[in-house]
Amino acid sequence: MMNRIIRTTFITLLLMVAASAAAQQGLQIATVFQKYGKEKGVTMVELSNEMLETYQMNLYKSLVFKDAEKALPTILRCLEADKKKAKKVKEVVSGGKIQSGYYQLPQIKEDINRFILFKTGKKGSATLIYIEGELDADDLITMLFMKKE
Repeated sequence: MMNRIIRTTFITLLLMVAASAAAQQGLQIATVFQKYGKEKGVTMVELSNEMLETYQMNLYKSLVFKDAEKALPTILRCLEADKKKAKKVKEVVSGGKIQSGYYQLPQIKEDINRFILFKTGKKGSATLIYIEGELDADDLITMLFMKKE
């Protein structure tokens, strides 16, 4: 009986990891989330199902780096690779370096849009976000820039 519970739990965990990995399938930034998600000085956020439904999302993952100096070369290399696949690219570049980026990727399923957002901040901080869901680019822009009351 105990072996069955352990086996069931293990299989469930494997399926959850596989589902999470499949969500970013074919994207280089998936390696950034895997490599830095549990590092000290990095905050990783994954939204709960209730929050996801509110914003028409299937998946939301973000990494916030207090000091991204060590991770920045990896992040930028992965963004360069992933943006080659993007349908839309909007970037702010200063001194030859990406300060912020918005990348809309091709759909992997009908009505499931995928986005990568990246921004460097003051004092070496950086934020990397991956979103997929039914929301479109206009919904995302509205959500990002709406005023909080």
